[in-house]
Amino acid sequence: MDRLVARIMQDFSLDLYEPIYPRALDLGTPLLPRAGNLVSVVVGMRRSGKTYRLFQEMRRLLDDGVPPAQMLYFNFEDDRLKPLTSAVGDAVLDTFFELHPEAHERGAYLFLDEVQEIEDWGTWLRRIIDTKKVTVYATGSSSKLLSADVATAFRGRSVEYELLPMSFGEFVRCHEPEVFGRGSLDGGPMSSVQEDYARQLFKRYLVRGGFPGVQDQDDARAVMVLQSYAQRAVAQDVIERHNMGNPQMVSLFAQRALATSGRELSLRKVENDMRSAGLVTSRAALSDALRYFEDAFLVGTVKRFSRALADSARSPVKVYAIDPGLAYANSSAPSEDVGQRLEDVVYLELRRRHAQRRTGAIASLKTVKSGFEVDFIVGDALSQKGSALYQVSVDASAPKTYDRETRALREAMGERAVVEAYLLTLDGEERDVRVAEGVIREMPVWKWCLQQDQDR
Repeated sequence: MDRLVARIMQDFSLDLYEPIYPRALDLGTPLLPRAGNLVSVVVGMRRSGKTYRLFQEMRRLLDDGVPPAQMLYFNFEDDRLKPLTSAVGDAVLDTFFELHPEAHERGAYLFLDEVQEIEDWGTWLRRIIDTKKVTVYATGSSSKLLSADVATAFRGRSVEYELLPMSFGEFVRCHEPEVFGRGSLDGGPMSSVQEDYARQLFKRYLVRGGFPGVQDQDDARAVMVLQSYAQRAVAQDVIERHNMGNPQMVSLFAQRALATSGRELSLRKVENDMRSAGLVTSRAALSDALRYFEDAFLVGTVKRFSRALADSARSPVKVYAIDPGLAYANSSAPSEDVGQRLEDVVYLELRRRHAQRRTGAIASLKTVKSGFEVDFIVGDALSQKGSALYQVSVDASAPKTYDRETRALREAMGERAVVEAYLLTLDGEERDVRVAEGVIREMPVWKWCLQQDQDR
């Protein structure tokens, strides 16, 4: 028995982490332990709540009658375990089964946190699921968990679930559980009191965002903590993991990408600005860095809706921070950027709702006839079919603004044979407007987010 590993296991207690706030991410019905099970992998940016999502699943199993002796939680980020080889992973399992021999016969539920820290983790975990009677949940903070070489050894043996920071629906339940108690957002109209609370909470959400660890902080400390989250992700999941040789450039580019959230990002302009500041870089290096930012779940990118791969490669890229609070904390002090963060919230809700679709299911759109811009189309570029269009505006009450936004939607609806579109604002009226092309649903983003939350 490995004494250090045994002590780490015995020091862990789920009660230390209560209360465990429930997240909306559904991991499906737990599989009964057996050899050859699929692994449930929860991925997402550091500090987004993956560990507590594992705790939530453990609590669920305990409530369903699974004995604690059949469950193992282990965090492989513990610095006392380094260097993390497959032998360390074997020591963890050997120690667990020695402490709980009954788990051999009954089967074990393994909750492996940051498992990608183990060298060649995919090969190691493949051996475990092939030879042990187990059900495995694993988490990871970067694409190393899903990289091409690991996928080769692990193909078809896992199901990935992306956990983003809290949605607005989760944020509402977190901050006002008495006003928005169990069942109060599960359909049907909200009371006027709930609507007033939701409006105020949404303004806070645009600034604070959904990372669990900043919800109880004051505004100044929350900004500093969110900045530290971004810095750590860049340092460990981008610069260190990909052995990048220009850390100052990469860090500055990451801050700029987050501050650009909701807008097009020109790599040519970034390159020129970096060179003017005395930093050596290239568009190829910036393109690699942006891809690594996505891999680390720091940002997401949206390309133009097009079937042609060449068009997609050349199309302007819009960048979205993985959390509106992260965008706010990394933007310049004089900047309000409410419109950008409003669009960011819509992007993130669409990403949650369409997580199981193919890559590129969320895109921007430029109409063929007049070149009007539409913020989002959800659909399949290969078949050139769209299911819905979304236009985001802080305030569309002015006649010229309203005409511009709805004209773009109507032209896009006609060209793409889409019969439903949304005009989403900060706090506008809610109504359905029938047009020749279909229906345009107008509503404030906060209400649309809560409806999306009900439908998930």
